[in-house]
Amino acid sequence: NALAISDGVDAFLFIGGGRFHALGIALSTRKPTYVADPFTGSVYSVNEEADKVIRQRFACILEARNAETIAVIVGLKPGQFRLDLAMKAAEEFKKKGKRTSILTLRELSPEVLSQFPSIDAFVNTACPRVSIDDASRFKVPVLTVSESLVVLGRLTWEELCQRGLFLDVSWRS
Repeated sequence: NALAISDGVDAFLFIGGGRFHALGIALSTRKPTYVADPFTGSVYSVNEEADKVIRQRFACILEARNAETIAVIVGLKPGQFRLDLAMKAAEEFKKKGKRTSILTLRELSPEVLSQFPSIDAFVNTACPRVSIDDASRFKVPVLTVSESLVVLGRLTWEELCQRGLFLDVSWRS
């Protein structure tokens, strides 16, 4: 994957259609990333978009630090059922004095989360890209698991940015 070779390259060139995967590369590696789209014949950068996402994610983390009630989301789709991770995240927030709950959801959308108005912030253990790609549509912060480590004080924002937004989470002390 891109993260495995990131230290050995100055930039990435994604050859394919659309921005989704290229943006994921830029966010996980923090390296300049360009798209060569063979379907449209265009070449463009996703760096400004990645910088905007980084600023949005920092704002979500700052807002979530003030949350009193946090729900940890477990996805019910194949590959997104990470109950052990969700339970550990909820336990960590509880240790910090937060009211926590675990929600199991088949679909994660602003419409679904709006049905829980008493929740101040969510931690998404399902698909991290939903938290990132739909951030502006949510009324409250929807953090990735790695972002929750920053809220908990187990990781600094700078460390998260350096290691990539899609950091493989470890709950070791």
